[in-house]
Amino acid sequence: MKIVELKNVSLKIDGEKILENISLELNKGEIATLIGPNGGGKTSIARLILEIIKPSSGKIAKEKNLKIGYMPQKIEIDKNIPITARAFICLLNDEKKIDDNLASRLGLTKILDKEIHQLSGGQLQRILFLQAVSKNADLLVLDEPTQYMDFSAIQDFYNILDEIRQKKNCAILLISHDLTTVMQRTDFVFCINNHICCEGNAQDINKHPEYISLFGEKTNLTIYQHHHNHQH
Repeated sequence: MKIVELKNVSLKIDGEKILENISLELNKGEIATLIGPNGGGKTSIARLILEIIKPSSGKIAKEKNLKIGYMPQKIEIDKNIPITARAFICLLNDEKKIDDNLASRLGLTKILDKEIHQLSGGQLQRILFLQAVSKNADLLVLDEPTQYMDFSAIQDFYNILDEIRQKKNCAILLISHDLTTVMQRTDFVFCINNHICCEGNAQDINKHPEYISLFGEKTNLTIYQHHHNHQH
């Protein structure tokens, strides 16, 4: 079921063309991934969906009363503001509750009562993920969610993400440079370099000439299979 659709969306900022003629859709129960070079406009697409910025042209249609959980790539918090990780998670969480089981699986139980500015980059990133998930969202938008994680933690993270997608039937939009792992765990890929260079399932994208021109010779992936009944 489609919950977000971008139709011929373009974006200019201070006369600079950031995105051109972007058309894509996000569906419930599906993981979609944006890949592409730095400066290619991936985060701008997320910011458009979140209505942080507005498109210069085109339309963005969203399901009514759509609840979005957002994990930014990074966040700056004033060190003079005393706030614990627990309070930070609950800040934008309507139910003001934390999933204790998920916090434990993410290795966060012992740091929830630490002040947020005392956390390492990896710990803060996991806190941001837990906050996004705690909103019980229809759509999760996760910008570079594994950038501070080691290989084992990345595998665990994607296992958790797949469980959340199946349990809550939410749509998930990933922005990632972690090509090998993320493309094994995604249903649909959009390769972005100011426009959509190519799109499709991971196996097809991996062979596409424009993908290869951006990232080099195709990687021999063991593609993760998620079976669903909807169509693109």
